[in-house]
Amino acid sequence: MRSANWNEAFFADLLNPAQFSLLIDALPDAYFFAKDCEGRFVAMNRALLSALGGQEADEVLGRCDYDFFPHDLADAYRAEDELVIESRQPVVNQVWYVPNVSTGDLNWYVSNKIPLLDRNEKVFGVAGMMRGWEPSAEDAAEHRKMTEVARFMELHFAEKLSVEQLAKRSALSVRQFQRVFRRVFRLGPIEHLARIRIRSACSQLAETDRSLSEIAIECGFYDQSHFSNQFRRVKGVSPSRYRKRFRPE
Repeated sequence: MRSANWNEAFFADLLNPAQFSLLIDALPDAYFFAKDCEGRFVAMNRALLSALGGQEADEVLGRCDYDFFPHDLADAYRAEDELVIESRQPVVNQVWYVPNVSTGDLNWYVSNKIPLLDRNEKVFGVAGMMRGWEPSAEDAAEHRKMTEVARFMELHFAEKLSVEQLAKRSALSVRQFQRVFRRVFRLGPIEHLARIRIRSACSQLAETDRSLSEIAIECGFYDQSHFSNQFRRVKGVSPSRYRKRFRPE
């Protein structure tokens, strides 16, 4: 009769856990990573290294999500990492959509993250795996239709877009469109559009010296006041305070 902890004893005898790296590198269409508690990449497989534009690990390791992704998306990744670290619990089968800011294309992924514990059972980082996600066969048609509408929103977010316009593109009534869009994205279409605009604003706040009023208009908000209110509601801080994180005076 084997003890309840026989498998833990097996892994405790490993000379170096990095022996698994050859298997992880060979995983098809899967992106593996490990980060420290500061959000810096400490390990990744060849697929993720290539996706981030690196030829050698030294070009990427030690850097963080903000070095590779739009700032709003990096915020979301970091927030989930912190949730895993603070709760000491895994996040399983989290679906993400990652937009290409140049083409508007949406790539869907499913992510799993776990806390990494040291010998004293203190969390010292997170590890995760992302892979491409496809909806079930019965959901594929409506998912594809809503993804096309979301792609249009990615490309035209600075314009005045109404629910009626978006519903027309989906060939659904306004009520049907809102219901299906929320089922796919877990947000209503107007809230989703606001988040696209805020994602663009986050990058401009972090990377440019444009005034808040200029950013507001360029990102499709009515005015600076509307922009500030929406930004604070989604991000929990004012645009000015967010900018100071990346561009301290």
